[in-house]
Amino acid sequence: MNLKKERKLKHADKILGGILLGLILAGGLVYAELYNRAPDVLPGTLPEMRTPEYWIKQMSKPDEVIITVDKIKQMNADYKKFISSPDPLKNFPGDKPDLAYWWPGRVSVVPNLRAFPAKAVSDTVKDRIKGEIKFMRSKGFGNYLAVEYSAGQLDKFEKEMALDRVPDEIKVREGISVRYTRIRNVPSFFPEQVGITENAKTRWDQWTVTVLKIARPVMVLHPSLSGEYVLVLSEEGYGWARSEDIAFADKKEIDAYVNSPNFLVCTGDRIQYYSDETCTYASGWLGMGNPIPQVTKANTRMIKVPARKANGKFTTETAWLPKNADVSVGWLPYTRRNVVVTALKLLDNTYDWSGAYFGRQHETTYRDIFSVFGFELPWHGGLFTFYGHDQSIMKPEIGKENQYKAILKHEPFITIQSCGGHCQLLLGEYNGVPILFDQQGYGYTDENKVDVEIRRCCISDARWPTYFLTRPVTFLELK
Repeated sequence: MNLKKERKLKHADKILGGILLGLILAGGLVYAELYNRAPDVLPGTLPEMRTPEYWIKQMSKPDEVIITVDKIKQMNADYKKFISSPDPLKNFPGDKPDLAYWWPGRVSVVPNLRAFPAKAVSDTVKDRIKGEIKFMRSKGFGNYLAVEYSAGQLDKFEKEMALDRVPDEIKVREGISVRYTRIRNVPSFFPEQVGITENAKTRWDQWTVTVLKIARPVMVLHPSLSGEYVLVLSEEGYGWARSEDIAFADKKEIDAYVNSPNFLVCTGDRIQYYSDETCTYASGWLGMGNPIPQVTKANTRMIKVPARKANGKFTTETAWLPKNADVSVGWLPYTRRNVVVTALKLLDNTYDWSGAYFGRQHETTYRDIFSVFGFELPWHGGLFTFYGHDQSIMKPEIGKENQYKAILKHEPFITIQSCGGHCQLLLGEYNGVPILFDQQGYGYTDENKVDVEIRRCCISDARWPTYFLTRPVTFLELK
């Protein structure tokens, strides 16, 4: 058989969002082209907008401390009090965010299960697992190759959840993450680790709920059948974490470590820590906004990292940061300069909707940027407006020009706008059009009628994503 003749283009088809796929058949092989990458400088923006210096020149007081750490802590406490009240969104004039559909493990309020009766903890665990089973079987999910799981494979995953082994009473066990770990809806083991679904032009692992940072406390509730996973409740919600990523200790020991008065904060995108002073062999990494205790207050290169002994117990070890590591001693001062400098460190980072690849999507990007100052923003953009005091809604009926004017009434560098399904950070304007720091998973058709993909952190104007201004928009000014 002449394979060269056989390997010719048979079919070109537009699929879900107008992506042109070349399908080439050769012995049953299906081939698809890569997506076209959008240029670094997006339409409506300037090359210099990709630099902090451009935006710093627009600031009247770049180094003014906007609010203090104490004020930020108070804002964190106020939001937690608000969201913990009965029906906190009852007076919200728009549609209430429906958050359980995509993220069944997420919670807006983290309950203190330690204070629950042991029977109530057991009932909670059973309900959570039943919800995960329902989610897992709610639609087709596939493996890394996007091949749908069989009923038998789903049965294995359900068996791994060990619902039938949940005791009638559960005493919460304290734990802490010793590295970045995924929080998952399904404790699926190697190599069947993902729950791939198709969402527009991309296949996402919907069994990953989010990512838990290193050195974060968790409540351990239930082991999976093999013990490879543990069901935990963390600041990021309920889900399965790999057992090897969680160490056990009593709460006092964990609290003393987590709340150390002497700590560094990672202010870079990602920095590695090392086994010794030469920084030759990496031992792990920290991500933006991640606080970590110092060994001594005087030395900004030595940190105390969490570790897990072979018996599962929590311990700490000394690790080293490189010279001039991108860290702050304590929280970074909350200034306009620092906001822009921090944000642009993430420029061109890939969009990662579920965090399956330890990346970020729009909400986690802004949470990380502002966490270097001590902010604890809500986990979903639909909740951002409730962190502040502005619950006004900009409706699409007012028209694009009035939308632009309404956006630009807000203070740049400290305003996050949300349409419920997407968030953007306001930087300023160009020719009367808002310019935004964005982390998006979308694309557009260029002047040559070619579909190009952004799918990364970028500087864009208010045209993208195209659906943003077709929805009600809320604002959060962090001041």
